[in-house]
Amino acid sequence: METVMTMKDTTAIIEKFVEASMKHEEATNEGDYKTANKSYKIIMKMVDFLKDHQEINKLSELLNHSSVGVRLWTATILLPVSELESLKVLNQISKGNGIHSFEALTIIKEWENGNLKS
Repeated sequence: METVMTMKDTTAIIEKFVEASMKHEEATNEGDYKTANKSYKIIMKMVDFLKDHQEINKLSELLNHSSVGVRLWTATILLPVSELESLKVLNQISKGNGIHSFEALTIIKEWENGNLKS
């Protein structure tokens, strides 16, 4: 018997995505690769759930989130479905300082070179 996803499920998944994205950002800033890797696994699990339930577009509300980590992950995940808006966010991040601006530049370059899954 197939389970029907509810709005409550989507909200909880998005909250876990935000939390893991923020932890990943913090771990990246601190050079804590173990926590970053653990957070990455959670992020991807939440993304897979949203994709499996055709709810990935719900992440678009996070493109203006206060956390650069949340914006970076959201824009990266949404590139295949919302390319222009995602690239705009990635370009804004790339103009900053630090590791996240470099990550954004790399993501843009890899996307434009066709090296990321669409």
